[in-house]
Amino acid sequence: MQYFVYHFQIFLLIMMRMSSMIVIAPFFSSGVIPFRLKALIAFLITLVIFPVIAGKNMAITGDMGTYYLLILKEVLIGLYIGFLVSIVFTAFQLAGEFYSVQIGFGISEVLDPLAQISIPLLGQLKNLIGLLVFLFLNGHHFLIKAIYRSYELAPVIPMELGKSSDLLKFLVHSMSGMFIIALKIALPIVGTIFLVSVTLGVLAKAAPQMNILMLGFPLKIAVAFGVFIIITPLVIRIMYVSLERSFKFISKVIMYWPT
Repeated sequence: MQYFVYHFQIFLLIMMRMSSMIVIAPFFSSGVIPFRLKALIAFLITLVIFPVIAGKNMAITGDMGTYYLLILKEVLIGLYIGFLVSIVFTAFQLAGEFYSVQIGFGISEVLDPLAQISIPLLGQLKNLIGLLVFLFLNGHHFLIKAIYRSYELAPVIPMELGKSSDLLKFLVHSMSGMFIIALKIALPIVGTIFLVSVTLGVLAKAAPQMNILMLGFPLKIAVAFGVFIIITPLVIRIMYVSLERSFKFISKVIMYWPT
């Protein structure tokens, strides 16, 4: 108990980094999980890794102003690690947006319990499939390990602002990859619906008496869901590879963390 009291400042900094990751990371940030339970998870995980990190004899400043800056730094690091994974889930939702616009489902939106925002039905479906793949890969365990490993290369010490440019480069690289992942998932259905639209346009010219508008809407939906059922194994494989690469990328970010 005496050891904990003397190192309470370090404990609070560790908990700030862990809590901020839980606030934004997939699965942990779900609105289904009560806030008190999230705080309890952060506290228990911090309690486990605290003795190892505090045993490295880190020097903490006695200046309150500097300590507040350290707390801010810990929050930003936790948000950064969690955000790198949440970008992949944003790509899954973006792919669902591409689907919805093409088949006319863009006006039907539901509340996403993970992000607490309204997204199209297909975006929610993609998000749930991605979450199952995330849990299958033990992504929730990986995020906890990533926070722990981050203390090896980003310890509880001030970081120079000039060295944070590398973190921005990693972030830009992740966000550009988000559109590539979304396009890979959406391309088969978007391409198929485009061909259906061209075919309906030709039919409208060949047979003007046909009500192509009323025929096209259910036809696009049927074709889109038919193609989606066929390519579901491919979509799951793309999600699996994307999350796996995201985990490797986070490991690389931690390895080359600017200190």
